[in-house]
Amino acid sequence: MADNQQHLERRRQVNEFYTTKAINSLAYRVDHVTRIFLARLAQKATSDLEDSWDICQTIRFYAYDALANLTFGQAFGYVDNDSDVNGLIEGVAGFLRYGMTVGSFAEWHDIIIRIVQALLPDSNKALLPLINIGQKAIESMDISKSSVDGPEKSGSPQPQKPHSFVGLLQDKHPRDPSSLDRDDVIYHMIPNIVAGADTSSAGLNAAIYLLWRNPRVLNKLRAELDAWAESRGQRPAENIISITEAQELAYLQAVLKETLRVFPGLGINLVRTVPEGGMMILNHFFPAGTTVGMNAFVAHANREVFGDDASDFRPERWLGDAERVTQMDEYFLSFGRGPRSCVGKNIALLLLNTLIPELVLRFDFEPADPGKEWTVYDDVFMYQSDFHVKVRQRTKPDTAQPPGI
Repeated sequence: MADNQQHLERRRQVNEFYTTKAINSLAYRVDHVTRIFLARLAQKATSDLEDSWDICQTIRFYAYDALANLTFGQAFGYVDNDSDVNGLIEGVAGFLRYGMTVGSFAEWHDIIIRIVQALLPDSNKALLPLINIGQKAIESMDISKSSVDGPEKSGSPQPQKPHSFVGLLQDKHPRDPSSLDRDDVIYHMIPNIVAGADTSSAGLNAAIYLLWRNPRVLNKLRAELDAWAESRGQRPAENIISITEAQELAYLQAVLKETLRVFPGLGINLVRTVPEGGMMILNHFFPAGTTVGMNAFVAHANREVFGDDASDFRPERWLGDAERVTQMDEYFLSFGRGPRSCVGKNIALLLLNTLIPELVLRFDFEPADPGKEWTVYDDVFMYQSDFHVKVRQRTKPDTAQPPGI
């Protein structure tokens, strides 16, 4: 959406639902998918001891299901089936591939789309992913309710849990009917899946890849998590770490922050248009209407800001001098900056803080080919593949058994 005022008005409709408090109220939806995912990994660890598989795609299944369960109150079923059962993931990738190509030259879109439609009569099917997500939003609106919990047996009411993100939006509608209608709900839910799942899976995959490629960091994080788990006594296997607990673990937070610095989920420039009157940027004058932009990968490689080892994965940099950390934060662009920053930041952080500590506590991944780099492809979002691993369960007493499903 190019119009800044229209974008601002759209954001105001939903800003209250993307706050830390609102998103964390839906953490139980992510926990449910996480339990299923961990159980599936445990099955692989016991039945496929010699087989390796590409964990990047498996993580994408998890991210899409977690986002769907949070957004609609129902997962797509990718984790259960270990496949893109309805073709949505591949469809979204194709849609974004076109957007990446044409979006940079918007004035060519009308011509190119006519050529594509003439040569490929079935090209309109490229819109099916968006239609399917919109249909999912409508179905969720029809079944959602303000609470999934009934009263306690004692008769005293429990705190209500929202049915889903759609449920949160619907709860607003009776209070302020003019601010949000059915079309608005559908409009806001499509980016939740299209943008949220692929960027979240990019962060999750990056964390796994970087940790298991850097044993020193993995062992240090594991020591922190083991100490935390032991302090909780015999932790039931079905228990999932809460985001509140995760955010109290300093080294975990440094690892996640460093992951997003080394590997932002967005590979394209974050563009802006120079306002009326022009602007001086780095001693260069840019006239009004000029498109300028920054790339997070480039900004995060700035040695003057992040140190001479900016190319290294070193979480300790975020635990150093407070003034230096503040300076690095100012250059941290994984979620963008300003009024167009990522509205779903707290969703991505919820997934990272939920899954990564559980994987480190419960499993070991053995790269099938330790000398081989993975494959990374940029289609607006960063897509990873070809990180083939074997999985083993750890035998820590508090995480030895897989959670039930």
